[in-house]
Amino acid sequence: MENGRLIFRSVAFVLALYFFITNIILGFYILRAGSWGGGLKFLTNWNLLLNFIIACCALVNERDRKFVSYYFVLPASMVLNVLVFVLYWVIKLLGGFGAAESGWSIFDVLKDYYMHFGTSVFLFVEVLFYSKAFQDFRKEFSVFGIIFVGYICWMEFFVQVNNDFPCGDVSCGYPYLFLNYLDVAGRLIFYLIVLILGVVSWMGCRKLVKGPGHSLF
Repeated sequence: MENGRLIFRSVAFVLALYFFITNIILGFYILRAGSWGGGLKFLTNWNLLLNFIIACCALVNERDRKFVSYYFVLPASMVLNVLVFVLYWVIKLLGGFGAAESGWSIFDVLKDYYMHFGTSVFLFVEVLFYSKAFQDFRKEFSVFGIIFVGYICWMEFFVQVNNDFPCGDVSCGYPYLFLNYLDVAGRLIFYLIVLILGVVSWMGCRKLVKGPGHSLF
């Protein structure tokens, strides 16, 4: 059992490390390196970064079972993984990212599926079988709130004002094309929808982890 856990955590770490280097340090995701903000323009990469941190902590826990201080981040990470999965595939289906890039190899396709599905599978397995989550609502939900507000502020006040691509009918610089077609009111409505989806995801993840006999919060 412990050997299986170590193998799983090692594989999760190696994959997370690869995408940490390629997507965040090198910034080769969707827009090529050179635009302001690099790979951290995208919520997908915020999710990959958080999953990488958790994968590192899980390996430390493998050596020191008393190291559990990262547990309070796990619920927010579960919710973020759900949001990235749902938002990416729904918006992609609706054409909100613009025309798909041509010439993708099978490796590019596999990377896309890992970033928007596979990494979430590893995270959920870690939480469900090897770690503990949803122990302190106030502390855990505050992490989700910080990530949610932080990413919106990052896009609105830093990424958008420092980039002039992509462009829509209303603005330029938001990392996701469809946001550049929305005015302030439209973006606020979109953010509210995402917040509601996040809260619903929180309740669903808690039920999944704690079982049906526990409260939603």
